[in-house]
Amino acid sequence: MKILYITSTVPYPLTDGGKIASYNSIKYLALRGHDITLISITDKGKKVPEIGKYFKLITIKKNTKNTILGYFLNIFTNTPYTISKYHSKKIKEEILDFLKKNNFDIINLEHLHVAYYGNFIKKEYNLPIVLREQNIENIIMKRFYKNQKNIFIKFYAYLQFKKLYKYEAKICEIFNRCLMITKNDEKIIKEMNLKIKTNVITAGVDTSNFFPIKIKEEEFSIISVASMDWLPNIESIHWFCNEIYPLIIKIIPKIKLYIVGKNPPKSIKNINNQNIIVTGFVKDVREYLAKCQVFIVPLKTGSGMRIKILNALAMGKAIVSTSIGCEGIDVVDGKNIYIADNKEEFAKKIIFLLNNENERKKIGKEGIKLIEKKYRWEKIAEDIDIVFKKIINENKKIMI
Repeated sequence: MKILYITSTVPYPLTDGGKIASYNSIKYLALRGHDITLISITDKGKKVPEIGKYFKLITIKKNTKNTILGYFLNIFTNTPYTISKYHSKKIKEEILDFLKKNNFDIINLEHLHVAYYGNFIKKEYNLPIVLREQNIENIIMKRFYKNQKNIFIKFYAYLQFKKLYKYEAKICEIFNRCLMITKNDEKIIKEMNLKIKTNVITAGVDTSNFFPIKIKEEEFSIISVASMDWLPNIESIHWFCNEIYPLIIKIIPKIKLYIVGKNPPKSIKNINNQNIIVTGFVKDVREYLAKCQVFIVPLKTGSGMRIKILNALAMGKAIVSTSIGCEGIDVVDGKNIYIADNKEEFAKKIIFLLNNENERKKIGKEGIKLIEKKYRWEKIAEDIDIVFKKIINENKKIMI
């Protein structure tokens, strides 16, 4: 197949779950012999040699950074702010011009942020188009506004949720298929609009990169790995450090927390002390994962699937997560993960795991088994391959 992917950012380096999912989906499809071109929106325009090994990359420059003025002006429009930032006449014209000169069997748009361009492709070309929904964006905003205490932020986030719900429910209808990352997301999107056609294809793990590494563990050490420029992740760390960490340090004074992730804001950097280390971006997260005894995901807001949990499972790590944090992954509390949704339970389970090496090893082994059975990228790419071919055949029948 000749496949065109369109993404809202260049999916490299692999610094967050969205990039990891996009990059590996495309990479492993390319390894199956498909001819793939990727068009990415970027504000940097730099070359990415790693991508050239597997597929062709075309970048279109646009500044998509959040601004106070942008937040304010969006009050007077119907399009959600996180979506409108990616709308551009220049991008539309470049995509349509590219399609005039090149033939493709199918087009995949990654994320709701670029779904807007599916409208124009649909009108101008008789090509099957797919939207990969790595999250349901309005659910993230709904959970975010409900967790806010500042009345102004809460009200603005509520308005954005209402816009996102309306926008997402309508635009997803135009696609030949929306590929959902979890069954729960599929259920929600169907409830939003019964006309939306879906398949569920999960995210995966590159097991050639994430596997158990023999590094001596640091006693009483825990780790959070998350992009610290995403509000739900910032919120989760503040909740953990303010509410859960004090309960743990009373029982284990030597506890050490590593907060690993790119672009930590000042409010996170200020947490840094002798027992809490804020690293910012690290070149190889596996070294930190390997040396820490417990991996934590105290997420209270989100949708889709946390690829960082899949990575930690593949490395055989003991994990404590909220229900939202591990949503969409076929884990079982007490078997291959520990799940807790209030501060007391979260602290209690971390303390138990830190004091029980055998239990950490047991659930770590179960995590590896789960990854081998369900979440290897080779299997995910095969599933995408099958669905793409089915969609192409369906589209041919409609055209006859």
